[in-house]
Amino acid sequence: MSSKPIPLDRLVALREKEVDRLSADFASREALRQRYLDNLARMRSLCEDTSAGLAAGKAAGVLALNNGAYKQTLLAMVDAHAQDLAAHEAQMDVARQALHQAARGHEVLRQVAEKQSLALLRAQGVREQKVNDDLASQVWLRGRAS
Repeated sequence: MSSKPIPLDRLVALREKEVDRLSADFASREALRQRYLDNLARMRSLCEDTSAGLAAGKAAGVLALNNGAYKQTLLAMVDAHAQDLAAHEAQMDVARQALHQAARGHEVLRQVAEKQSLALLRAQGVREQKVNDDLASQVWLRGRAS
């Protein structure tokens, strides 16, 4: 079983695909983070709004109790949501590190491939120059012999 080495340009393309995939994953995580923040802001706004507009009279006591229970439930939801956001941000940090590491790996491979390509072009130029020099020498020698 012989395994052929993967060409360097193919490795660069694979690493670039990995970076693109990780970038898309990170972008979706960032969008989810923004939804968490927006939801938290809305829930906090609801908490502030619960105190406003209480009625006066006989029903005021019942409404105050209902309002208090609602506010407690809302505050518990805000707390749970904030904990979920903190866990999500920790996952985002891991994803960010993976993205940076993949991007660095891609850049290193790209630079190596570029150097290798330039070295091949230089070697080809040297070979072509040698052929041209040999031809010129032959023409010169034939001209001298005639």
